[in-house]
Amino acid sequence: MVNIHIRVKNLIRKYGTRNPLKIAKETGIQVIYWSFTDQTKGYSVKMLRNKFIVINSLLDDVSREVVAAHELGHAILHSSCDTYCLREYTLFPIGPYERQANIFAAELLIDEKDLNEYILCNMCNEDIASCFNVPVQLIEYKLESLRKCYRSKLL
Repeated sequence: MVNIHIRVKNLIRKYGTRNPLKIAKETGIQVIYWSFTDQTKGYSVKMLRNKFIVINSLLDDVSREVVAAHELGHAILHSSCDTYCLREYTLFPIGPYERQANIFAAELLIDEKDLNEYILCNMCNEDIASCFNVPVQLIEYKLESLRKCYRSKLL
């Protein structure tokens, strides 16, 4: 199994950013904005060895960044798989590929140093999510990832 935490950490170090759009550009993944129905947020697809992330142009900037990070996760982790579609009411569906893309997005968008400071201030997950401009579920994924890293260092 791929270590998503390390994979994202290496991307951030290599490209000097947590911005999913900049990382997509640097890795040759084309980002396209397209107007969809309200239900479709975005998807990633690989065609003829070219990777694409398609994001609903009707989304607000914060949602676009979260969708871009999620779809970048698919493009990097699951490029040999079928097309992935992120719909409005299934941002956090159950399934290994969607879960991995969510973990990827959490690792990319949430700096653990900043997160630790918020935790030390006894902020609740909802308030922390508001500070990072991400859904609370991404905070939960990041906290779960940090717990796993901490446990593996103890062993």
